Amino acid sequence: MAAFVVYLHDIADNADLRARLLEEHMVHIGRHLDSIRFAGPLLREADQRPGGGLLIVEAADAAEVRRMVESDPYYRAGLWDDVRIHPFKEIINAWRR
Repeated sequence: MAAFVVYLHDIADNADLRARLLEEHMVHIGRHLDSIRFAGPLLREADQRPGGGLLIVEAADAAEVRRMVESDPYYRAGLWDDVRIHPFKEIINAWRR
């Protein structure tokens, strides 16, 4: 297994999509709890409302991570205008102490 950082950036007018699909999105995330190690929304500086997301995922490869992202209701509805998946090597993790 390898680790990946997933950066998700929302479209500008995101509030309706986020609200309408939140429950479906959370069900989708729940299906992947065995591989998601860290996840949460990125907040916009102007109003502290969600404007994207950040995940750390363990998977066999980036293609597996991409399939997980692309099957998310938020992705299918066009909420994210930028999706980046990067291999990640953990060096420091104070939470594991």
